[in-house]
Amino acid sequence: MAIHSVRTEGLRLTDFVSRLTTKPILATTAMYGPWLPDGTFDFDSYRGLVRDVMENDSVPATNVDTTWAQYNTWDLAREIIAETARVALGFGDRFPADRPLLVVGLNTNAEDLAVADIADSIRAKIADLQPVLERIGLDRVRYMPVPDRRLLGADRETKVSVYKQIGDVVADATEYGMVFFELDIGIPDFGSDFDLDAVAEILACTPAIREYKSAVIAAKTGRWEYDYDFRDDLARIAVVEQVAPGRVQFSTGNDWCIALARLGANLPRFGYLLGASQISPSLFLKWRRTVEADDPAAIALEQDLQAAARDFWTPGNVGVYRHYIAILLALTGQIRHPLPHPDVDARFRVRPEDYWRPLKHAVRLGLVARDEAVERARNIIPGAAQLPEDQLAEKVRLLG
Repeated sequence: MAIHSVRTEGLRLTDFVSRLTTKPILATTAMYGPWLPDGTFDFDSYRGLVRDVMENDSVPATNVDTTWAQYNTWDLAREIIAETARVALGFGDRFPADRPLLVVGLNTNAEDLAVADIADSIRAKIADLQPVLERIGLDRVRYMPVPDRRLLGADRETKVSVYKQIGDVVADATEYGMVFFELDIGIPDFGSDFDLDAVAEILACTPAIREYKSAVIAAKTGRWEYDYDFRDDLARIAVVEQVAPGRVQFSTGNDWCIALARLGANLPRFGYLLGASQISPSLFLKWRRTVEADDPAAIALEQDLQAAARDFWTPGNVGVYRHYIAILLALTGQIRHPLPHPDVDARFRVRPEDYWRPLKHAVRLGLVARDEAVERARNIIPGAAQLPEDQLAEKVRLLG
C-alpha cells in the first residue's frame, strides 16, 4: 500500500473485519442472582439489575446458571422469575413486539426422570409458571431448556425426538418460542454432546426454536493445534445460517468470543447471553452501537470487555465466574454484597487475594473512578480495611 493512501478519515469497521454483518445486534443478558449475608436472596438489588439490563436494551434471562438456578428451590425460582417479569413488564414499549421481554431457563437435571419424561417435566414447570405470569400480565416469554444429562450418549433419533417434543410443549405455551442450548463446559455427565448433523436436524424439525445458544467451551485437546479452539463455534454458526437463517437468533456463551457476532452475516437477529452484557449492560450497548456505526472504536472496546471475561471465566473452573461477577457488581455499586449462593462449593468461591482482579477491570473499564477505587476496595475486598492508607492507595495504583 502506498504511504500517501493511508489515512484515518472514513475508516470503517469493515476495513478491519471482512465479514461484518449489517443486521441489528440484539442482546439477552443472563441475570446475576445476588445474596444477603443472612442467606436470603437480595430482591432489592436484583430488581435494580433487571432494570439496568433493560434500560440498556437487553432482555433478561433468569433461572439460569448465574442466577444460581441449580442451587435454588423451585419455589424460590418461581419467585425470582415473577419478580423479573414484574420489572420487565414496564419495558414493553422499549423492545420490538417480536422480541420476548423475558427468557426463562428450565432445568430438569436434578429430577429422577426417564428420557421419555423430559418434555413432560418441562410442561409441568411451564404450567406452574403460566398462572403467575398471567397475573402479572406478561406474555412475551421465551423458554430455554437446559440440556438434560440423560441425553448424553443417546442416539441421534432419541435426541431429535425429545427436542421435537419439547418444541411442541413450548409452542403450546408461547409464541416467542425457545432457545436451543448446546452446553459443554468440561463437567463430566453434564451438558450435551450433539454432533453437527444432530444440531441441523433439531433446528429443522423444531419450529419453536427461535434462538440458538452455544456454550461449547470445553478443552479440545488432541483435536486441534490449541486446547481451546473456536472452529467448533464457527461450524455451528454455519449450520444455523444454513438451516434457519430467517427464524433463529444466534447467541453464544463463549464470553471471550463476542466477536463471533460479526460472523453471523446471514442472520436477521442475534445477541448474547453472558459476557460483556453482564459485566456492564451500558458498555455492551455502547459496543453494539459502535459496531452499527462502523466505528473502529468497537475493536478496542470489544477487546477490553473480552479481557475481563477471560479473567473471570476460568477454563477448568467455570463455576467461579459467578462469584467474580458478584464482586464486580458490588464494587461498581450494582448490588450490596459480593456474595455467592450460600450453598455453593468452596471451589466456586473467589479467594480473598483474587478480589483485586475485578477491581482492576472495573477501574480499567471506567466502571469505578480511580479516585473512588480505594474506598471501594476498603469496603468490599477482604483485608483491605486493615491495610495502612498509603499501602492501600499504592496497591490500587499498581492495578494499572
